[in-house]
Amino acid sequence: MASFAELEEDFLRIVRDTVFCTVTTVGQDGKPRNRMLHPVFLVRDGRPLGWALTGRTPLKTRHIAANPHVACSYWNPSHDTVFVDCVASWVEGDEEKAEVWDVFLETPQPLGWGPEGMVGYGEERWRNPVFTPLRLEPWRVQVMRGEEYPR
Repeated sequence: MASFAELEEDFLRIVRDTVFCTVTTVGQDGKPRNRMLHPVFLVRDGRPLGWALTGRTPLKTRHIAANPHVACSYWNPSHDTVFVDCVASWVEGDEEKAEVWDVFLETPQPLGWGPEGMVGYGEERWRNPVFTPLRLEPWRVQVMRGEEYPR
């Protein structure tokens, strides 16, 4: 098993280049549900940490309340893949919401995307109830480079 430091460069490159990932949640009934999300992952204290700006829909909210473990998968045409198993939680605190706002605003496109377009303009836009970031704390990361597969 590799340490995250050994995977970090490829991990960040693949998630940055791929942008969107499939995220699977599981509800109280044990049934999975896939959706596309647009997370931004950073490295903090040698570990990945991510956020996705997403609608806080009733179904997604119920799934995360029943089981906060989610699976994120990235794939791109070069067959680079990243699998990230995370614990997900809604960002509630003003300080972290402001931080996430800045992360999405300052990250270059296409990964960052200026969330002000989502919730309008003005002071403290991150306080808008439409702005509902989902925190993704990985506990397992797998990176597979397409160049490693015979063709």
